[in-house]
Amino acid sequence: MGLDRYSRINLNNAIAKFQIAKRIEVERLEGGLKGGLEGRLGERLGERLESELEHLLKVHSEAKEEFKEIKEELDSGKIDGNKFAEKKAAFSFLDLKVKILEKMLESCCFCERRCEVNRYSEKGFCKCTDKSYYSSEFLHMGEEPELIPSHTIFFNRCTFRCVFCQNYDIVYHDDYPVDEAEIARIVDLRYRQGSRNVNFVGGNPDQHAHTILKILRNVESNVPVVWNSNMYHSSELAEIIEDVVDVWLGDFKYGNDECALKYSKVKNYWEIITRNFKRAEKNGELLIRHLVMPGHIECCTEKIAAWVARNLNNPRFNLMFQYYPTYKAYDYPEIARRLRSDEMREAMEIAKRYALDLVR
Repeated sequence: MGLDRYSRINLNNAIAKFQIAKRIEVERLEGGLKGGLEGRLGERLGERLESELEHLLKVHSEAKEEFKEIKEELDSGKIDGNKFAEKKAAFSFLDLKVKILEKMLESCCFCERRCEVNRYSEKGFCKCTDKSYYSSEFLHMGEEPELIPSHTIFFNRCTFRCVFCQNYDIVYHDDYPVDEAEIARIVDLRYRQGSRNVNFVGGNPDQHAHTILKILRNVESNVPVVWNSNMYHSSELAEIIEDVVDVWLGDFKYGNDECALKYSKVKNYWEIITRNFKRAEKNGELLIRHLVMPGHIECCTEKIAAWVARNLNNPRFNLMFQYYPTYKAYDYPEIARRLRSDEMREAMEIAKRYALDLVR
């Protein structure tokens, strides 16, 4: 299944989802205390904050239905896109999403590790506070053909601990603090320079969702959003971010929980990842990446290909042969080598057998 709506946004025949969310007016919710202070004021305040979050989510649920209706009418031409683009919202659906994510940081469940730490005062597994850092941004010419030139923004830190991590320098350090307005200015600049999307990657973008939405709040360009993720995010996060993501660029690493736990320190991988891919397909367009690993054709590549063929609507699928041993991979002899040619052939035969829509 092609990236049809994404292509229409590129042609300026459709509106990026975050730009729709920016123009939908919602109830402004006043009051509440800021961040880390709230966590120190006792049980009564904790109950109040939980009630505030419940109210925010109720308003969000109502606005979400309006968002879906407006998006459908814009896509079908029932609403004039040019006139809609002129709309301004004093407090928008996107503003509400930022507010909810800021509240969620007090007991973080952005990913399925569910540390539930207050990120205004401490760090969870991802080693992130409420502040976000990035390592680089540039027009990337090495992504899938549909995406290039892709404006990639590499955020620091990750929710996985892959022993073969090829971006370990990004994952384990904080480089440059994010200035949301400045990054938004750069997104607009890269768009004028020819970017076909803004591609939030890492590391991993999930734990920076609050920052990313603040960036998008300041972006003027009609640029599609690509969410380049390990797909281990929580359902709670998906409920918020899916209305700004145009293309889910998801890694499908493992075909079972055992490999995921051994090589990435991830529990319940299969259940969570398959759930998130199904949801992503219903709420955006989908491009799947699978990095073929040495010795993991049968346990991972075969099972992933079979599941995608049987459960998804033929999404674009990138079968990747770029694996090389790095970081801590040499501590695991079975993956301390590159792929053999026969493994590449076998993986390609599997993909063809399941009629996957391969990226060329």
